[in-house]
Amino acid sequence: MNTQTVPWQRSRATWSPGLVLRKLRGPGLILLAALSLGLSWSWLPASAGADETDPVGQLVHWRDAAHDWLLVVDPETRELVVYDANNGRPLERLGADDGLPEVDSIAQSGSLLLVTDRQHAEVRLLKLPQLQQVAFDPR
Repeated sequence: MNTQTVPWQRSRATWSPGLVLRKLRGPGLILLAALSLGLSWSWLPASAGADETDPVGQLVHWRDAAHDWLLVVDPETRELVVYDANNGRPLERLGADDGLPEVDSIAQSGSLLLVTDRQHAEVRLLKLPQLQQVAFDPR
C-alpha cells in the first residue's frame, strides 16, 4: 500500500471569514443602508395628526392687579379651565354650555383671549377677566 503524505489543503467547503465577507459585501451594504435609514427615520419627529394634541396654544398665563390665572385647554373634555396661578385651585370651567366650541387652542392679546375650535373654523373672543364673549367681526 502506497500512502502518500499530502500537505493539508483547504477545501472549498471550509468556512472562511474573508470569503463570507466578500460574498456578503453587496447585500451587507444594502442591509446596512436600510437599517441606517430605518434608524434615522425613527428619530424624526412625528407629524401632528388629527388624534394627537399639540401642546402649543394650550396654556396662557394672564395677570392683572387683582388676578393671576392660568388658562388651560383640557384635552379630554376640550373645555377651557381657569386655575389660580398662585395655588393651582380650579376657578372656572367653560365649555359648550357657555357657548364655546370644542376648544383646541387659546392665545392672549392684551385683555382678550382668542379661543379656536378643533378645525380652526370658529374663533371666539373672551374679555379678561370677565370671561365674557365679545363680538368679533373678522372683516
